[in-house]
Amino acid sequence: MSRKVKRGTAFFLLLGTLGGALAYLVLSREGAGAAQALGDVGLFRVGSQAGEERAGFSGRAMVQVMTSDQSPDWPAISACLQSAEVGAQMADYFVGVLVDEALEPAFEAALRAENSLGVIVRGLNGAFLGWLPVGFRCEDLVLLLGAIRQATTSAPEKSPIYVWLLESPAPVDDLVRKGQADLAARYVDLLAEFEGESSPAVQAAEARLPR
Repeated sequence: MSRKVKRGTAFFLLLGTLGGALAYLVLSREGAGAAQALGDVGLFRVGSQAGEERAGFSGRAMVQVMTSDQSPDWPAISACLQSAEVGAQMADYFVGVLVDEALEPAFEAALRAENSLGVIVRGLNGAFLGWLPVGFRCEDLVLLLGAIRQATTSAPEKSPIYVWLLESPAPVDDLVRKGQADLAARYVDLLAEFEGESSPAVQAAEARLPR
């Protein structure tokens, strides 16, 4: 067993103790997201809490875009976030987060009020990596993401549960045995988001979920 997997095993034992509470939080966040006016666009998912969850699982930095479906900039933002150029910069490095300003007015409130920001890029540890103003051009977003990638010396470090699921579907079996099938399904969904449905690891994990 590799050193990473050993660390993942220790992590998972701790996770099992806290699993019930975490499952409640995950389901609560998903319920909150259902009421949001903005919809997911390209590689960007709605909700700051969902963004933190996805960043924690994948180890990737967050590209946080603040807008609303009532903004005159929204059609241009939507088209930009679905563009091939942005997708190429996002791949394997960033998590896309859409923050609905109407529903999360307090999100990054101080920075937004002081600098009129439309995009904030933060590392997994909360480090401020870059920004763009409200009304940003799509080419500026592409350049910003490219510059951040070039300045980074290491690849994102996947969470222990992510690493373990890549090597074995055992975490799914363990959670299901403990009555935490919903939490297991959430982890499998996250794995599928970042690895793709055709991944052997995803298919093996999905096969262990209750039907």
